[in-house]
Order: sequence, then C-alpha cells, then structure tokens
Amino acid sequence: MAGAHAARAPLRLVERPRHFLFLQGLPGPFLRILGRHLRGEGASVSRVNFSGGDWWDWPGGTGFRGAAADFPAWLEAFVTARGVTDIVVFGDCRGPHVAARELADRRGLRFHAFEEGYLRPDHVTLERGGVNGHSSFPRSLHALRLLDKRIPPPADPVQVRGDFAPRAREAVLHHLFSLLGRPLFPHHSNHRFWPAWREAAGWLGRRLHRHRERRDSLNALASLAGRPTFLLPLQIEGDSQLAVHSPFASVAEAVEHVLEAFREAPPEARLLVKQHPLDPGVIRWRALVTEAAHRIGVGDKVAFIERGDLLPLLRVARGVVTINSTVGPLALAEGVPVLALGAAIYRMPGITAACSLAEFWRDPPMVDAANFALFCRVLRAKCLVNGGFHSAGGLDLLVRGSAERLLA
Repeated sequence: MAGAHAARAPLRLVERPRHFLFLQGLPGPFLRILGRHLRGEGASVSRVNFSGGDWWDWPGGTGFRGAAADFPAWLEAFVTARGVTDIVVFGDCRGPHVAARELADRRGLRFHAFEEGYLRPDHVTLERGGVNGHSSFPRSLHALRLLDKRIPPPADPVQVRGDFAPRAREAVLHHLFSLLGRPLFPHHSNHRFWPAWREAAGWLGRRLHRHRERRDSLNALASLAGRPTFLLPLQIEGDSQLAVHSPFASVAEAVEHVLEAFREAPPEARLLVKQHPLDPGVIRWRALVTEAAHRIGVGDKVAFIERGDLLPLLRVARGVVTINSTVGPLALAEGVPVLALGAAIYRMPGITAACSLAEFWRDPPMVDAANFALFCRVLRAKCLVNGGFHSAGGLDLLVRGSAERLLA
C-alpha cells in the first residue's frame, strides 16, 4: 500500500509523429527539397502525383490515376493508412486541394497552404487552414493591434533575387512531362484556365510583338503626362483570386465595372489599365479594353499598356483600383491610396479606401503609414516566409524558413 497515497504523476500528452503529405505545388523542385529537409528533421513525408509533370518535379511519389470524383475517398484511405498528420499544398482552390482541406477539417489534421507572397518580391505565403479569401488573418486594425502586442517582431527580410527564366523553364518541363505522362494519368485535368498549347502560342505572340508592345506602351504613357492618373492593374484570367475570391466572373467583367464607374470621374482624370506581366496573351487585352472604353463613353480618358515598370507608375498615380492583386500592398507602401473590389487580405478600414469608386475618383483617402506598417508587421510574422522559388539563395532561405514554420 506504500504507493496508495503517493502523488500521481501528471498526465503527459504524447503527440504522434509528424507525417507530412504533399499534394500539388508550383512547377519546380521546391516541394521536393522541402520534403527532403523535413525528413532530415525526423518527420515522415509522402507525396501524391497527379500527372507526369508532378512526377518530373517529385519522382517516386504515389500516383493517383483515378477520376476526380474518386479522389476524396482515395485520399481519406491514404491518410488513414499512412498516419498523416499534416497536408501541404500550393494554392487551396485546386480540386484535389479543396477535398484535402475538407478532409483536414473533418479529421482534425493540419492543413498548410503555400501561395505566391502577399508582400513581394521577398516573401512567400504559408498559412494554416487556407490563403487569400480563406485566410484566418484578422480583417480589423483592433485585432492587428492585439496580435502585435503578443508576437515578437519579425526580422528584417533578406532581399531575394527573382528570375523569370527558371520559372519559364520549370513550367515548360512540367507541362511537357504532363503531356508525355497522359497515358499513365488518363483522368488528369490541369487546373490552369487555358490549355498549355494556347498559353505557349500566346507567349510566342507576345515575344514576337514585344517591340510593338513597348512602343505602344510608351506612347500611352506619354499621353498621360501631367494628368491625374488612376491605375487599374489587370490580373490573370482564371486565377482563384478572381474566380473564388471576387464578385466578378472574369477579368473582362471587372474591367467593364471599373470603366462604367469611371464615367463619374472628374473631367481631367485619366485611367491607366496595365496588363499583368505574366499574362500569356491569349486574350487581346488592348483591343478589349479600348473597345469597351469607347462603347462606355470614356475612350478619350483611358489608356492601356502591356509593358512598363510598376514602381515608377505607382509613384505618380493618384490611386490604384484592384480586385485583390498584390499590387495593392506595393501601392500602399508607396503611399498610394488603394480601393480593393475583391476579398483581398489587405482590404480593411484604415488600410484601404472604404468608399465607392465615384468617391475614390474624386477624393482618394490618404494612406495611414502607421496602420500599413502594423499590417505588414503582423502579416510577415503570421503568414509569410522570407525567400523565393526561382533562385538558389532564395530557395534555400525559403526551405529553411518553411520547415521551421511547418514543424512549429
């Protein structure tokens, strides 16, 4: 009976070993290198490949070759058999990733989503539960101030060099092996809006006409000299930021909405519409914007450019209208007022304009630099990892920071 009255040892909760399941990622080696790093930290790692392109990026993963309708049940069986604790994806709106997020919610698994950085070019987004419109990031200054008191300030970010050439090469190889692997993955459907051949043809056309694009863009900019100019940066057609997190069915519909509202702008005001730098050129945006502007009755007040450095444009802009583009934070950092039309993570009173387009054209509210600094500080601490996908130094920095965040 000696132990009958002895103090009981406190209960200890033993966490089961971490097992990370990776689904689809950005074309390139990032997820494979991250998985290898996590294994080095003692975690188990699995990968599901949905296409030959996925296999090229990460050889040796488990192939899913069934129909999309079969994937949720297949995934649940896979997760149960492997003892998966964490699911890692790039973008949370692809079909398989929607199913994975629903499964994670139901089973109490951790769901981690990467995305292009909210603050660019030195960051990548990594959030628990979802990104963009699915993010749990606070949407009020009061909540940001409370968080700011509780979390240590993030270190100053290391500047990351970006390079379009590796990105293009990785995308081409991914799509090539997806095509070659079609017999092994007969049900695979690419998440991208346009077929790869149409994108390739569009890029070739933009390449062939690059001199004309530069010339026309320079002429359009010259016509705006001395005019109070608002900037409308276009986004990529089919992007989930548009399809899921905005009130518009297409970029063209958003353009029409803004052009209609611009009829109420002051007579001296001008609107500059800028094509997205990564737009493949499938849609002829110059013709579409020009035709719509003339039809609506603002043709003499609207200019269009395919090319042009963004920062010089922002430094002379009176304001920026966007759906939920990452141009928004870039503009705010330059002190340029922003009106966001979609579910942007930075859309909140005290950060962006809380008014109609008609009011914005007449009197865009000044940016509160202190509020924006608070937003950036909390965002970097909670949602961002310093690094980049497309340079050796940026990739190494990103892998180390992502592994630390995932294992925390």
